[in-house]
Amino acid sequence: MDVGSSIRELRQTRGLTQEGLAAALYVSRQTISHWESGRTTPDAQSLLLMSALFAVTVDELVKGGVEAISVVEAQERRRARLSYATAAGIGLVGAAVVAPALVAGLGALGGALSLAPVATALAVAGVSRSRASEGASLHVLREALESNVELLLHAEGDMHDLAVTVLDEKNERPYLVRHVASVPRGERWGIEDAAGRRVARVAYRVIMTAAPLPSIEAQIDGVGTVTARKNLRMRAGVAQVWELEGCDVGVAGDWLGEKVELTQAGRAIASVEFEGADARLRVPHGRHVLLALTLAFLLLLVRVEERRHSWARTGVPA
Repeated sequence: MDVGSSIRELRQTRGLTQEGLAAALYVSRQTISHWESGRTTPDAQSLLLMSALFAVTVDELVKGGVEAISVVEAQERRRARLSYATAAGIGLVGAAVVAPALVAGLGALGGALSLAPVATALAVAGVSRSRASEGASLHVLREALESNVELLLHAEGDMHDLAVTVLDEKNERPYLVRHVASVPRGERWGIEDAAGRRVARVAYRVIMTAAPLPSIEAQIDGVGTVTARKNLRMRAGVAQVWELEGCDVGVAGDWLGEKVELTQAGRAIASVEFEGADARLRVPHGRHVLLALTLAFLLLLVRVEERRHSWARTGVPA
């Protein structure tokens, strides 16, 4: 789905007209129409405003549209250059044609009036620069979505009150994983962004079958639902194994090892290194941050669960 289709779908889902969305973003209805039809693309500020208005991530707004933004942006730059060159040429030719007659008839005033076509050309150049500025902001947004992100997840507490502080390379807190509730045979967490808006929900519960088996489910805004579940499998007897389902994601490597890779559709999207109660998450492309962060938290919960299981079985902390 392209950017324009995402905007139209989110607008219609929330019962907004193009006029209503335009008023909320302080733009014209025609601007909204152009975005939705793919004739132009929103600038970075408009994308951020729509992200807040629709309560979705910027990544969900653009979907797989980083490439689409690049294509449309390139088309806009070509149109802007062509428009500038054409208008400037017409303006200068017009000035050359009218100048002799105006100067002869009106003197100095005629000479001043003959510059009107040149002024028009300069105005067009200003529009061109404005479009270039918009393209630059889209470039900044694209770079942010594509750039490498490194986060440190610091965990405190046990399963019933586990909280995780997330720090970036600037020692700022772009996300916080907060324990929100304890329920019968389960726990609940929320992942919040820097503005305090919940962007994912995580639930741990114990499924009572022949043996109690843990299940951890994450609902990620703009991405979908991912479940880590421990199942019984027959492998030279009865074995218990963790499995990951949903959003075509997976874990490459030992879930309880020091380093694993997170994958989607068979392609690596992040790596996680565990250091005691901490996890260092590296995400090559910023658009995968929320998914990778949630998966890393699921793995932390798996490790806490395995420590609890080992302690209950042996009486010795893992």
